[in-house]
Formats: sequence, C-alpha cells, structure tokens
Amino acid sequence: MEINPENIIKIATSIKEKIDKPQKVLTVAVYNNKGGVGKTTTTVNTAATLSLYNKKVLIVDFDPNQRDLTNSLAIKPGTPTFYDCLVDKNINVTDVIYPYKLNSKKSKKSFGFDVIPVHGKLGDWDDVAQKITFDRLSKLLDTLKNSYDYIFIDAPPNWRIFSVSAVYAADVVLIPAKHNNLFSLENAAIAIKEYIPAVQKARIKDAARRKNEDFGPVALPIFFNGEKMTDAQKKGAKLHINKLIREAQENSNHQFALRPYFYPRYTAANKNTDIFELPNYASIANSAFSHIPAVYKDKIAKGYYINLVKEYFLQ
Repeated sequence: MEINPENIIKIATSIKEKIDKPQKVLTVAVYNNKGGVGKTTTTVNTAATLSLYNKKVLIVDFDPNQRDLTNSLAIKPGTPTFYDCLVDKNINVTDVIYPYKLNSKKSKKSFGFDVIPVHGKLGDWDDVAQKITFDRLSKLLDTLKNSYDYIFIDAPPNWRIFSVSAVYAADVVLIPAKHNNLFSLENAAIAIKEYIPAVQKARIKDAARRKNEDFGPVALPIFFNGEKMTDAQKKGAKLHINKLIREAQENSNHQFALRPYFYPRYTAANKNTDIFELPNYASIANSAFSHIPAVYKDKIAKGYYINLVKEYFLQ
C-alpha cells in the first residue's frame, strides 16, 4: 500500500505488532489462472514435506470443478460435507476435516496432514455463489489458525468465487508456472498486478471497518514447475518475462513493478535473473495413482520439495 506522512506511523506500529506477536499460521493460496501448471501436486507435496519437519499442516481442496486433490488422496467425504459447512454456519468446520496419515516402516514414525476435501458433482456447487460471500472461507479458516502452522488452499484456474475466496483467505499466494507455457506466465503477471491488489484493497477496507489492520495477501515469486528445460527454452521464457516486466513498467495507466515477482534476487548491482525450478520427475507426476504424496515414498522427489519449502517457507 502507498505510504505517506499521514499513515506512516500507523503502518509502522502495525508491522511492529505483527513482528512482536506473530500469528502461528501462514495461509497459502496455490493459484494460477492457467490450468495444468501443477497446483494440486504442489499443494499435496509441499504439505507432506512440511509435515516431515513436524509442522502441522491443513490443506483445503477448493476446486469443486476438478476435485483432483480429494481424488489424489483417495478421500471419500462423508457428512457433513465442506459444502454444508460453507452454507450452514451452525456446522463446525472441524467436522469436515479428514486426517491423512502414513506410517513409515523404516523410521516407525507417522507422518501426515489434515485435509478439507470436496464432494459430489459440479452441479452440486452451482448455486454456491448465491449462498456464500467471498469472505466465507476466510472466516471459516480463522477459527483454525491456532491449530496449524500452515494452511494451503488449492484454488481453481479461474477468477470466480472459489479462486477469489482462496486468495482473499490467504496471507501469501504461491504461483506455479511453466516455462514452455506462455499463458501461465502471462496469467501469473495478471494475478500479481491486478487480481491480488484488488483483494488487498478489499481486505484493507474490511479491516478498517472492523478497526483492524490488514494489508491483504502478498504474491510470492513464481517458480517453474515440473518440466524439463533446455537452455534455449529458458532463454525464450525469460525473453517473454522481460517483455511482461517492461510492459507493466511502461503502462501509463497502471504502472507496476513486476520484476521482484519473477526475479527476486535481481538488484542494480547484481542482475540475477534466476527463477526457482522444481525439476520434472516421473514419481511426482505418478504419485496420484498410488494416493501417496511422492515425497513420502521417493528420496529424489523429497529432495526437490525440501528445496522448495526452504526457498519459500523455511528460512
């Protein structure tokens, strides 16, 4: 948000309070307006990796169109359902949480995380936009924030009620992209410079009404997710990214500095254009067939995701 002489003391005080009394949980929306970039795989394996560090993690399947997360873990929701919980304020959200556990024979330890799955067919959710507001998910998750270290929301690839709600509920937005899919890069840029700022404004407005301080969700730098990449392909992707950065910077109607979200290590002194890469690996892509996160059964996959959580979540 814009800092000026009138609000700088208020903002500094709020930041100090957040540092002195940090919330236990970090809520993460995994989002890109382009489908097929590996949001669900990222959500499941990132949660599983954090559980290996003894972090308590909840993941939320908020994509009723696909239900890939729920299906990938072979969860069969009972009653009440997540839909029931969203539309009926008398249902406790803890009643729709399912534990996912895996017992390790080698270490004799149990690893896992909690899941809020979705149920039913797409038609069951057709009227949800008329029954809930975009802050309903946020209010539900607020009741769980002292129970978890991380909450991950698997958001659908569009900008309608479910994806808006997921981003509104988040502290940060993790954006997978593909180096060989220009639309995923363009949609990431749109989310960063248009969608997320719109949600920030809504959150700030709602917080002001409650006499609270809230700056809204922040976009994390993008990463390339699960594709083999030649030097020529990487060069082509970066040429397109540079074009997106230049266009955003030169837009007289809405100037926006995109560079930190694509090249987080770039400085005037060190023009570093490295982008984090999660390499392609068959066991990661095929883990859904076994209904077990790849990081729980494959050493190489675990190493890849350990690098990801260290890059974004475990400093």
